[in-house]
Amino acid sequence: MQRRSIFSERHYWWMLAPMLIFVVAIAIYPLAFSFYISFFKYRLTDPNQTRIFLGLANYIEAFHDKQVIKSISNTLVFVFGTVVIEVLLGLGLALLLSGEGRHMRTIRSFLLIPMALPPLVVGLVWKSLYNVDFGVIPYYFKLLGFDMGRGPLGEISTAMPAIIIIDVWQWTPLLMIIFLAGLKSLPQQPYEAARVDGANRWQRFWHITLPLLKPTFLVALLLRTVQSFKVFDIIYATTSGGPGTATTVLNYHIFTVGMTFFDMGYAAALANILLVIIAALSILYILVLERQQI
Repeated sequence: MQRRSIFSERHYWWMLAPMLIFVVAIAIYPLAFSFYISFFKYRLTDPNQTRIFLGLANYIEAFHDKQVIKSISNTLVFVFGTVVIEVLLGLGLALLLSGEGRHMRTIRSFLLIPMALPPLVVGLVWKSLYNVDFGVIPYYFKLLGFDMGRGPLGEISTAMPAIIIIDVWQWTPLLMIIFLAGLKSLPQQPYEAARVDGANRWQRFWHITLPLLKPTFLVALLLRTVQSFKVFDIIYATTSGGPGTATTVLNYHIFTVGMTFFDMGYAAALANILLVIIAALSILYILVLERQQI
Protein backbone atom coordinates (compact mmCIF):
# COMPACT_ATOMS: atom_id res chain seq x y z
CA MET A 1 0.00 0.00 0.00
CA GLN A 2 2.88 2.34 0.83
CA ARG A 3 4.64 1.69 -2.50
CA ARG A 4 1.39 2.33 -4.38
CA SER A 5 0.97 5.65 -2.55
CA ILE A 6 4.53 6.76 -3.37
CA PHE A 7 4.15 5.70 -6.99
CA SER A 8 0.90 7.59 -7.24
CA GLU A 9 2.43 10.79 -5.85
CA ARG A 10 5.39 10.58 -8.23
CA HIS A 11 2.98 9.95 -11.06
CA TYR A 12 1.09 13.17 -10.29
CA TRP A 13 4.31 15.17 -10.16
CA TRP A 14 5.35 13.84 -13.57
CA MET A 15 1.96 14.86 -14.95
CA LEU A 16 2.35 18.35 -13.45
CA ALA A 17 5.93 18.79 -14.69
CA PRO A 18 5.08 20.17 -18.18
CA MET A 19 2.72 22.76 -16.72
CA LEU A 20 5.24 23.75 -14.03
CA ILE A 21 7.95 24.18 -16.66
CA PHE A 22 5.55 26.27 -18.75
CA VAL A 23 4.66 28.52 -15.81
CA VAL A 24 8.33 29.01 -14.90
CA ALA A 25 9.22 29.79 -18.52
CA ILE A 26 6.50 32.36 -19.25
CA ALA A 27 5.77 33.85 -15.81
CA ILE A 28 8.35 33.32 -13.09
CA TYR A 29 11.51 33.79 -15.18
CA PRO A 30 10.39 37.05 -16.89
CA LEU A 31 9.23 38.41 -13.53
CA ALA A 32 12.53 37.52 -11.89
CA PHE A 33 14.51 39.00 -14.79
CA SER A 34 12.47 42.21 -14.62
CA PHE A 35 13.18 42.47 -10.91
CA TYR A 36 16.89 41.82 -11.58
CA ILE A 37 17.44 44.42 -14.31
CA SER A 38 15.50 47.06 -12.36
CA PHE A 39 18.66 47.47 -10.24
CA PHE A 40 20.82 48.21 -13.29
CA LYS A 41 21.30 50.88 -15.89
CA TYR A 42 20.46 48.78 -18.93
CA ARG A 43 19.83 50.35 -22.33
CA LEU A 44 19.13 48.38 -25.48
CA THR A 45 20.89 51.08 -27.54
CA ASP A 46 24.18 50.33 -25.80
CA PRO A 47 26.21 48.36 -28.40
CA ASN A 48 28.10 46.54 -25.64
CA GLN A 49 24.90 45.74 -23.70
CA THR A 50 26.63 47.01 -20.54
CA ARG A 51 24.76 46.68 -17.27
CA ILE A 52 25.81 49.14 -14.57
CA PHE A 53 24.58 48.31 -11.08
CA LEU A 54 22.58 51.21 -9.60
CA GLY A 55 20.98 49.61 -6.57
CA LEU A 56 17.69 51.37 -5.75
CA ALA A 57 18.48 54.41 -7.91
CA ASN A 58 15.84 53.55 -10.53
CA TYR A 59 13.15 53.29 -7.85
CA ILE A 60 14.27 56.51 -6.15
CA GLU A 61 14.25 58.30 -9.50
CA ALA A 62 10.73 57.04 -10.19
CA PHE A 63 9.35 58.70 -7.05
CA HIS A 64 11.01 62.00 -8.02
CA ASP A 65 9.99 61.84 -11.68
CA LYS A 66 7.13 64.29 -12.32
CA GLN A 67 6.01 62.32 -15.36
CA VAL A 68 5.70 59.14 -13.28
CA ILE A 69 3.65 60.98 -10.65
CA LYS A 70 1.44 62.42 -13.40
CA SER A 71 0.98 59.01 -15.02
CA ILE A 72 0.05 57.45 -11.67
CA SER A 73 -2.47 60.26 -11.12
CA ASN A 74 -3.95 59.68 -14.59
CA THR A 75 -4.13 55.95 -13.89
CA LEU A 76 -6.02 56.48 -10.63
CA VAL A 77 -8.49 58.82 -12.35
CA PHE A 78 -9.03 56.27 -15.13
CA VAL A 79 -9.41 53.34 -12.73
CA PHE A 80 -11.81 55.18 -10.42
CA GLY A 81 -13.92 56.51 -13.31
CA THR A 82 -14.21 53.24 -15.18
CA VAL A 83 -14.75 50.97 -12.18
CA VAL A 84 -17.43 53.13 -10.53
CA ILE A 85 -19.39 53.71 -13.74
CA GLU A 86 -19.11 50.11 -14.91
CA VAL A 87 -20.20 48.70 -11.55
CA LEU A 88 -23.26 50.96 -11.41
CA LEU A 89 -24.23 50.36 -15.04
CA GLY A 90 -23.49 46.64 -14.82
CA LEU A 91 -25.69 46.27 -11.75
CA GLY A 92 -28.46 48.32 -13.34
CA LEU A 93 -28.41 46.26 -16.53
CA ALA A 94 -28.33 43.03 -14.54
CA LEU A 95 -31.43 44.07 -12.60
CA LEU A 96 -33.25 45.14 -15.76
CA LEU A 97 -32.31 42.03 -17.75
CA SER A 98 -32.59 39.37 -15.06
CA GLY A 99 -35.77 37.94 -16.58
CA GLU A 100 -35.84 34.64 -18.45
CA GLY A 101 -37.91 35.62 -21.47
CA ARG A 102 -36.67 35.03 -25.02
CA HIS A 103 -36.28 38.75 -25.65
CA MET A 104 -34.22 39.15 -22.49
CA ARG A 105 -31.78 36.46 -23.62
CA THR A 106 -31.51 38.11 -27.04
CA ILE A 107 -30.79 41.52 -25.54
CA ARG A 108 -28.18 40.08 -23.17
CA SER A 109 -26.43 38.32 -26.05
CA PHE A 110 -26.44 41.52 -28.08
CA LEU A 111 -24.91 43.52 -25.22
CA LEU A 112 -21.99 41.07 -24.98
CA ILE A 113 -20.70 42.02 -28.43
CA PRO A 114 -18.39 44.90 -27.26
CA MET A 115 -16.66 42.60 -24.78
CA ALA A 116 -15.83 40.13 -27.59
CA LEU A 117 -13.93 42.75 -29.64
CA PRO A 118 -10.16 43.28 -29.23
CA PRO A 119 -9.42 46.50 -27.30
CA LEU A 120 -7.18 47.76 -30.10
CA VAL A 121 -10.03 47.44 -32.61
CA VAL A 122 -12.42 49.14 -30.18
CA GLY A 123 -9.96 52.02 -29.79
CA LEU A 124 -9.62 52.50 -33.55
CA VAL A 125 -13.39 52.42 -34.09
CA TRP A 126 -14.02 54.98 -31.36
CA LYS A 127 -11.17 57.14 -32.65
CA SER A 128 -13.09 57.39 -35.91
CA LEU A 129 -16.32 58.16 -34.05
CA TYR A 130 -14.55 60.93 -32.11
CA ASN A 131 -12.84 62.44 -35.17
CA VAL A 132 -13.64 66.14 -35.29
CA ASP A 133 -13.87 66.26 -39.10
CA PHE A 134 -15.95 63.21 -39.99
CA GLY A 135 -16.85 61.55 -36.68
CA VAL A 136 -20.50 60.96 -35.83
CA ILE A 137 -20.24 62.13 -32.21
CA PRO A 138 -18.71 65.59 -32.90
CA TYR A 139 -21.19 66.06 -35.78
CA TYR A 140 -24.23 65.77 -33.54
CA PHE A 141 -22.66 67.84 -30.78
CA LYS A 142 -22.01 70.59 -33.33
CA LEU A 143 -25.68 70.43 -34.36
CA LEU A 144 -26.57 71.06 -30.71
CA GLY A 145 -24.32 74.12 -30.66
CA PHE A 146 -21.29 72.75 -28.82
CA ASP A 147 -17.80 73.88 -29.80
CA MET A 148 -15.83 70.67 -30.25
CA GLY A 149 -12.43 72.34 -30.74
CA ARG A 150 -9.98 69.61 -31.75
CA GLY A 151 -12.45 66.87 -30.88
CA PRO A 152 -13.01 64.86 -27.69
CA LEU A 153 -9.61 63.18 -27.95
CA GLY A 154 -7.77 66.38 -28.87
CA GLU A 155 -8.71 68.54 -25.88
CA ILE A 156 -7.01 68.13 -22.50
CA SER A 157 -10.29 68.62 -20.64
CA THR A 158 -12.19 65.92 -22.56
CA ALA A 159 -9.52 63.35 -23.53
CA MET A 160 -9.63 61.30 -20.33
CA PRO A 161 -13.47 61.27 -20.08
CA ALA A 162 -13.56 60.18 -23.73
CA ILE A 163 -11.18 57.29 -22.99
CA ILE A 164 -13.24 56.31 -19.94
CA ILE A 165 -16.40 56.19 -22.09
CA ILE A 166 -14.68 53.78 -24.49
CA ASP A 167 -13.66 51.46 -21.68
CA VAL A 168 -17.12 51.64 -20.10
CA TRP A 169 -18.73 50.76 -23.44
CA GLN A 170 -16.55 47.69 -23.84
CA TRP A 171 -16.41 46.25 -20.32
CA THR A 172 -19.76 47.07 -18.73
CA PRO A 173 -21.19 43.81 -20.22
CA LEU A 174 -18.63 41.84 -18.17
CA LEU A 175 -19.93 43.41 -14.96
CA MET A 176 -23.49 42.76 -16.13
CA ILE A 177 -22.74 39.05 -16.52
CA ILE A 178 -21.06 38.89 -13.09
CA PHE A 179 -24.01 40.59 -11.39
CA LEU A 180 -26.50 38.44 -13.30
CA ALA A 181 -24.74 35.34 -11.98
CA GLY A 182 -24.83 36.80 -8.49
CA LEU A 183 -28.54 37.62 -8.71
CA LYS A 184 -29.39 34.13 -9.96
CA SER A 185 -27.54 32.55 -7.02
CA LEU A 186 -29.39 34.49 -4.31
CA PRO A 187 -31.69 32.47 -2.04
CA GLN A 188 -35.42 33.20 -2.40
CA GLN A 189 -36.46 32.63 1.22
CA PRO A 190 -35.51 36.16 2.42
CA TYR A 191 -37.55 37.71 -0.40
CA GLU A 192 -40.59 35.60 0.42
CA ALA A 193 -40.35 36.57 4.09
CA ALA A 194 -39.98 40.25 3.14
CA ARG A 195 -43.08 40.11 0.94
CA VAL A 196 -45.05 38.58 3.79
CA ASP A 197 -43.87 41.44 6.03
CA GLY A 198 -45.04 43.98 3.45
CA ALA A 199 -41.66 45.21 2.19
CA ASN A 200 -41.80 47.02 -1.15
CA ARG A 201 -39.43 46.47 -4.07
CA TRP A 202 -36.98 49.20 -3.03
CA GLN A 203 -36.79 47.90 0.55
CA ARG A 204 -36.15 44.36 -0.69
CA PHE A 205 -33.39 45.62 -2.97
CA TRP A 206 -31.70 47.80 -0.31
CA HIS A 207 -31.96 45.45 2.66
CA ILE A 208 -31.70 42.03 0.96
CA THR A 209 -30.23 42.18 -2.55
CA LEU A 210 -27.35 44.57 -1.90
CA PRO A 211 -26.11 42.87 1.32
CA LEU A 212 -26.27 39.45 -0.31
CA LEU A 213 -24.42 40.75 -3.38
CA LYS A 214 -21.40 42.02 -1.40
CA PRO A 215 -19.16 39.08 -2.40
CA THR A 216 -20.18 39.57 -6.03
CA PHE A 217 -19.41 43.29 -5.76
CA LEU A 218 -15.92 42.54 -4.44
CA VAL A 219 -15.19 40.03 -7.21
CA ALA A 220 -16.36 42.52 -9.85
CA LEU A 221 -14.30 45.30 -8.29
CA LEU A 222 -11.20 43.09 -8.14
CA LEU A 223 -11.43 42.01 -11.78
CA ARG A 224 -12.10 45.45 -13.20
CA THR A 225 -9.61 47.25 -10.96
CA VAL A 226 -6.78 44.96 -12.04
CA GLN A 227 -7.78 45.21 -15.72
CA SER A 228 -8.12 49.00 -15.57
CA PHE A 229 -4.65 49.41 -14.08
CA LYS A 230 -3.26 47.46 -17.05
CA VAL A 231 -4.98 49.57 -19.73
CA PHE A 232 -2.79 50.09 -22.77
CA ASP A 233 -4.45 49.13 -26.06
CA ILE A 234 -7.14 51.83 -26.01
CA ILE A 235 -4.62 54.56 -25.11
CA TYR A 236 -2.23 53.37 -27.82
CA ALA A 237 -4.95 53.29 -30.50
CA THR A 238 -6.58 56.63 -29.69
CA THR A 239 -4.37 59.28 -28.07
CA SER A 240 -0.88 57.79 -27.60
CA GLY A 241 -0.94 59.40 -24.17
CA GLY A 242 -1.94 62.84 -25.44
CA PRO A 243 -2.83 65.55 -25.80
CA GLY A 244 0.35 66.36 -23.94
CA THR A 245 0.30 63.89 -21.07
CA ALA A 246 -3.45 64.10 -20.37
CA THR A 247 -4.03 60.38 -20.97
CA THR A 248 -0.57 58.98 -20.23
CA VAL A 249 -1.30 56.22 -17.73
CA LEU A 250 1.50 54.37 -15.95
CA ASN A 251 1.32 51.33 -18.21
CA TYR A 252 1.70 53.50 -21.31
CA HIS A 253 4.54 55.47 -19.72
CA ILE A 254 6.36 52.19 -19.04
CA PHE A 255 5.96 51.30 -22.72
CA THR A 256 7.36 54.69 -23.75
CA VAL A 257 10.38 54.43 -21.45
CA GLY A 258 11.15 50.87 -22.51
CA MET A 259 10.30 50.83 -26.23
CA THR A 260 10.92 54.46 -27.23
CA PHE A 261 13.89 55.42 -25.04
CA PHE A 262 15.03 51.78 -24.61
CA ASP A 263 15.83 52.34 -20.92
CA MET A 264 14.95 48.81 -19.86
CA GLY A 265 16.25 49.08 -16.30
CA TYR A 266 14.11 52.10 -15.49
CA ALA A 267 11.11 50.62 -17.33
CA ALA A 268 11.47 47.42 -15.29
CA ALA A 269 11.48 49.44 -12.06
CA LEU A 270 8.29 51.23 -13.12
CA ALA A 271 6.68 47.91 -14.06
CA ASN A 272 7.52 46.51 -10.64
CA ILE A 273 5.97 49.56 -8.97
CA LEU A 274 2.78 48.97 -10.98
CA LEU A 275 2.88 45.29 -9.99
CA VAL A 276 3.14 46.21 -6.30
CA ILE A 277 0.18 48.61 -6.57
CA ILE A 278 -1.99 45.98 -8.27
CA ALA A 279 -0.91 43.27 -5.84
CA ALA A 280 -1.65 45.47 -2.82
CA LEU A 281 -5.14 46.30 -4.07
CA SER A 282 -5.80 42.66 -4.95
CA ILE A 283 -4.77 41.50 -1.48
CA LEU A 284 -6.98 44.18 0.08
CA TYR A 285 -9.99 43.04 -1.96
CA ILE A 286 -9.34 39.39 -1.11
CA LEU A 287 -9.04 40.13 2.62
CA VAL A 288 -12.32 42.05 2.56
CA LEU A 289 -13.96 39.23 0.58
CA GLU A 290 -12.79 36.62 3.08
CA ARG A 291 -14.07 38.75 5.96
CA GLN A 292 -17.48 38.98 4.27
CA GLN A 293 -17.65 35.19 3.96
CA ILE A 294 -16.92 34.54 7.65
